[in-house]
Amino acid sequence: MAIKPGCVPALPVEPAIKPLAEKKLTIDQADPLLLFGFNDIHLRRVEAAFPETQIIARGNQLTLRGSTDALNHIERLLTELIIILNRNGNLTDNDVETALALLGSENGNGTGTAKADVGDVVLFTPSGGMVRAKTPNQARLVEAARRSDIVFAIGPAGTGKCVAGDTLVLTDQGLIRIEALASDTIPNEFEDRSHRVMSMNGPVLTSHVYNGGLSPTIRVTTKHGFEIEGTPEHPLLTINPNGQYVWKRIDELRMGDFVGLRRNTQMFGNQTTINYHYERNPGDYTSKDVILNELDLDFAYFIGLMIGDGCMHKNGKGTPGGATVMLSTSDEAISSHTRSICSRFGLRSPQYGYDHRICSTQLYGLLIHLGVRDVPAHKKSIPHAILRAPKGQIIAFLQGLFDADGTVDRRYGNVSLSTSSKQLAHEVQIVLLNLGIVSTLKSRKTTHRDSYRVEMYGAEAEHFFDEIGFRLDRKQVLRKKAACHNPNLDVVPNVNLVLDTAVRTRTFTRAQHKLFYDYRIGRRRPSYTKLNELIELLAGDDEPVQRLRHTASDHFLWSEITCFQKSQAHVYDLTVPVEHNFLANGFINHNTYTGVALAVAALKSRQVKRIILCRPAVEAGERLGFLPGDFREKVDPYLRPLYDALEEMLPGDKLRAYLEQHVIEIVPLAFMRGRTLSTAFVILDEAQNATAMQMKMFLTRIGVNSRTIITGDITQIDLPTRSQSGLLEAQQILEGIDGIDFVYFDQGDVVRHRLVKDIINAYARHNGDEE
Repeated sequence: MAIKPGCVPALPVEPAIKPLAEKKLTIDQADPLLLFGFNDIHLRRVEAAFPETQIIARGNQLTLRGSTDALNHIERLLTELIIILNRNGNLTDNDVETALALLGSENGNGTGTAKADVGDVVLFTPSGGMVRAKTPNQARLVEAARRSDIVFAIGPAGTGKCVAGDTLVLTDQGLIRIEALASDTIPNEFEDRSHRVMSMNGPVLTSHVYNGGLSPTIRVTTKHGFEIEGTPEHPLLTINPNGQYVWKRIDELRMGDFVGLRRNTQMFGNQTTINYHYERNPGDYTSKDVILNELDLDFAYFIGLMIGDGCMHKNGKGTPGGATVMLSTSDEAISSHTRSICSRFGLRSPQYGYDHRICSTQLYGLLIHLGVRDVPAHKKSIPHAILRAPKGQIIAFLQGLFDADGTVDRRYGNVSLSTSSKQLAHEVQIVLLNLGIVSTLKSRKTTHRDSYRVEMYGAEAEHFFDEIGFRLDRKQVLRKKAACHNPNLDVVPNVNLVLDTAVRTRTFTRAQHKLFYDYRIGRRRPSYTKLNELIELLAGDDEPVQRLRHTASDHFLWSEITCFQKSQAHVYDLTVPVEHNFLANGFINHNTYTGVALAVAALKSRQVKRIILCRPAVEAGERLGFLPGDFREKVDPYLRPLYDALEEMLPGDKLRAYLEQHVIEIVPLAFMRGRTLSTAFVILDEAQNATAMQMKMFLTRIGVNSRTIITGDITQIDLPTRSQSGLLEAQQILEGIDGIDFVYFDQGDVVRHRLVKDIINAYARHNGDEE
């Protein structure tokens, strides 16, 4: 606990006024100046939110006066703000507003609008998880689907899909924290933002960002040391025992599950221009100008050396405005490069023992501008200018960092980087993954502070030397040929059943059967090299072999989950039309599936005989003839999210049987014309992209004993004009018809917040203003 409370008896007051309490708090785990804000601005905002309260600050001591309920609420609020401050290093006005909103403090009652566990279990999944309604509106959807024949579920897509603000998203501008992509957004609101990000299938454009505010989160850590923090509802890509890709919510994942990361994306930024202007301090007539217009390779290398073996600080009293940049090294090659950089700017770099001390306020300011932070070693990170730079500058930075803090094992040639900064280690690991290099992050506890080690073995160490390498000859010459290709670090899990199915339909020699045996029975997991060898032996084009080829060609890194940790964070989301996934910290992320769960539950309970799932195949016009391939190849990319949801709900063999027997059909909306659907559960997904004519056609297909759910997000209409959307028209003309229900989802169904705003009403007001 960051606050030490102590209550004193109520103060004497007039009988007509409620008795006041006084509470004294000691702030001992955060910097009071940062917590209280400049001129105590944060405290004044908190005080204003609670009428008839008073907050007095003296050093790190706070005195609170007001009602007992209000004081308890303020204490909880301050605890939340300390958590944010210690995580981010600063506290903004937006952080304070978000905390006030989430804790329900605007009315001073401290009750908020917390949701109960409102839903019965809708469906048990094959993985042992449960799909249940978790918000009041989801419960209304379940009840409406049981009560009415046609239900419109209208609201933002991707409910629950949020990650922590410090999560790195891979974009065409480099690796950028998701909170930066959502800068200047309001908590609990969507904003139109177009960013080109990387998905599991390549670059895609986002349509919106979502600021989720503070939310409970779960941090997932894998065997390789990769981490991602997201809301419990946030889904990650996994591979099931049948070798199929499935999306599982974080709160449904278990220890030992494998999650997918995408490697070798080779997507980088292009930012090299430096817009830095030094503002001289009054009386500063001697400092030399440090002018650098472009981030070149040599300076990127110097930044790597600074992050590894450097430090910098503002000078103390008696030297106003002065600053020192210092680099410690015993290597002459590094010393020579440091002197060369100083020479470019006309600076001196006197050496005292191993220390190069460069007294330059302007160089200090330039490094700060580029993202080199004036912090202790355990708080270092990769500067934002490097994360957004082209590939050449990133490699030069890594060379400097590994020249400073990297080592090469003399016996095997394995490469490692040691640091006391967990953040720096994780960022290096993600950058290496983008370059196609798989590393393992290990931590070691010490009496003073934990240390972290990013390691590359065997073939990955070879890959490091090929892609990056060292500038220092004494380290570069230690390169050795890998004796093996890391079979235990980069393997393909859960393909034994697929291999067994494929082998049973073929005739092999005894020697060939021996090659498959350990992998068929699950005793060993194949590396990608071995998997490709086995696929070549299998030949053919049947379904099991196609699945194996698909897995091999994706070449995802499957990393086993080793740890879960509950936490809380400021969370954000990106909306990615069509693909509905993006890379975050290397992990592949997706969204959720309430409607499909209802359909599968109805089929299992024999309330219906079949399930029909459809969605608009092309955003405007469904001109499938212009797409390459046969019918299935044309429409599968658009229907893939429906397959993903079904694969999570049903065992693989059962799903394949249902699809073959047409018990479950997945079809584009254009192919619904002329059909009559009786005793069926029908779902129209992405209905906002159905035209008015298509919506009318779909609704008139409904037959006897059928139920229908139409889902759509009116903020993501991809048609040429909003007026063409059949979902908007249906809202206007079908409301009030007996047997048709409308369930409206808001941001309270996107993440679990105590304060729920009605986003649908906001959009209605917005649309009214436009009209």
